[in-house]
Amino acid sequence: MKAIGWLYDQEFKYVFQNIGKDLWEDLRQEVAVIVLEYDAIKLQELEAKGKQVFKFWIVRICCNQTNSKYGKFGRLYGSLVPVEDIMKFVKEEQQIDNSQEVADGISKIVQGMYWYDQEILSMYVELGSVRKVSKQTGIPHTSIFITIKKIRSCIKQQLVY
Repeated sequence: MKAIGWLYDQEFKYVFQNIGKDLWEDLRQEVAVIVLEYDAIKLQELEAKGKQVFKFWIVRICCNQTNSKYGKFGRLYGSLVPVEDIMKFVKEEQQIDNSQEVADGISKIVQGMYWYDQEILSMYVELGSVRKVSKQTGIPHTSIFITIKKIRSCIKQQLVY
């Protein structure tokens, strides 16, 4: 089958690199699957018309795969973010201060809270999850989650170190 051989020569490599960019090898594999699944008689007719006609057909398939919402390649890889753009979303991690001074400050803040918040927090620390606290107390997990969220923000606001 000449068609598959053509897909892997240098001329077609440039086509895939220009259309597929960083994912050109994946695009070439998707197109190869399409060519292999194509009707054999029609494929022979395309081969008989020559390499340039076949190349035009491949370019059209590539464009449809990358630009169409129905193309398998576009659906699979359309949501990928280039590596350079991912760095925009990465936040610098802050050093966590695990000193005794911070622990004492948190203890002092918790002691000044309402009894209900203290109990929910101690159960959360002991059991390790909102769902477990909910199961043990019978309080809806959304209420417990909101309480824990408010407690955390209260501690962060009051904690100065």
